[in-house]
Amino acid sequence: MKQKSVLITAGEVAEVLQVSRNKSYQIINDLNKQMKDENPSYIVIRGKANRRYFEERVYGAVK
Repeated sequence: MKQKSVLITAGEVAEVLQVSRNKSYQIINDLNKQMKDENPSYIVIRGKANRRYFEERVYGAVK
C-alpha cells in the first residue's frame, strides 16, 4: 500500500472536489494564503497544499 504524501496535488484536489484542474490550483492558492496568514513561518509550496489543512477545510476534520 502506497503511503499518502503530506502534500496534496492539484490533480488530487480536482479529483476529490470534482472540479477542473484550473479551479483546483485556485483552491490550493487560497489554502496556502490562509495558512501563511495564520502563521507566517509556515512553508508553502506553489501548486501543492498541506493535505491535513485541505482535509480540515473540506471535511471539517479536527486535529
